Amino acid sequence: MTDDDDSFEELSEEQIATFLNQGVLVVPNVLSQEEVTEALSGLHETLASHGVDVQRLEETGGHLQQLSSTGGSGGVLDLFYAEWKFKISTNPKLFHLTAQLWKAAYCYQGEANEQLHTEQFKWHPYGAFNPTQGYAYIDRVGYRIPTQLAERLGTISKKNKNNPIQRSLTPHLDCCPENPFPMNSKWRPIQCFVSLTDNMEPNTGGFEAAPGFHREFATWAANRPPTLVTKKGGETVALPAPCVGEYTHIRPREDTAVLQRVQHIPVTAGSAVFWDNRIPHANAYRHNGTKPRVVVYTSFLPNVAINRQYARQQLEHMRQGRNPPSSGGLWMNQSKTNAGEVKKTNSSILLEDKLTELQRRLLAIDDWP
Repeated sequence: MTDDDDSFEELSEEQIATFLNQGVLVVPNVLSQEEVTEALSGLHETLASHGVDVQRLEETGGHLQQLSSTGGSGGVLDLFYAEWKFKISTNPKLFHLTAQLWKAAYCYQGEANEQLHTEQFKWHPYGAFNPTQGYAYIDRVGYRIPTQLAERLGTISKKNKNNPIQRSLTPHLDCCPENPFPMNSKWRPIQCFVSLTDNMEPNTGGFEAAPGFHREFATWAANRPPTLVTKKGGETVALPAPCVGEYTHIRPREDTAVLQRVQHIPVTAGSAVFWDNRIPHANAYRHNGTKPRVVVYTSFLPNVAINRQYARQQLEHMRQGRNPPSSGGLWMNQSKTNAGEVKKTNSSILLEDKLTELQRRLLAIDDWP
């Protein structure tokens, strides 16, 4: 199948309606079984190059902590540029599905907010754009090992406590409610991952979300209560709800009503999960399964001015073997992965003369017409 092949799967009216109403859509069989197997094989080779033998996790799993700038949160690993992963990040079928959702769920003709009436969730301030054009957003990998194994591989912290090497990624937003449309970063209206393993049961480290919340997001953000902090003397102080980088924690006390709506989203291997970036999401508090939960976080950015600038910056980082420009933005700790090691391990991905026309455009090497 070529980039220009018009035989890509079209989303059904029901699937489009699900995304509009729920803000979350699972599309099965985006990757074939052969592609899933190839990706897993590539991941295992990449992990092995960092000292992690997936057949001997009890002995080698401790090396996972050196691939995580999240402190083990969510099993998220700073693996960006491996060739097997690059194929998923620039997968034409995945891009085509995203483009259909952009067209259906977001204003692409420059509509004004007051024109939208009951569909104001579609509005954004970035102006008109062609929903068939965009850029690849290079993201991380999720490799969440079972909780009991993570506890056995735990490390001793500075406070002399035994912390698991991995833990859950608690409910959060990847945007700041008070500023959901930044003008100095990027606009990523749809987040996405492709699953390389089945994750059908709750409490197995899988994806959780609060469907439909994107339609209420603006009202909730405008009325979100402050964080209440009790000082040593007993005085209670109200502080603004925190947002670190583009990461907003859903608070157990003040945001209880939101937490109660978060639910497990079943996913099979090869499926892609798309969600509006105003949807609170997480992965399960515990992973009580027996095998790692594996996903590739990957999404696309519409072709608007702020994203063109980001895509060019991302390209320069790739060419220099540096982590993507936003890789430290969601987390307080920068990646521990040495930039030289990243470049050496993944040097094959930017053989630019071997890229397809679509890949060159998705990476901002060539301009969209």
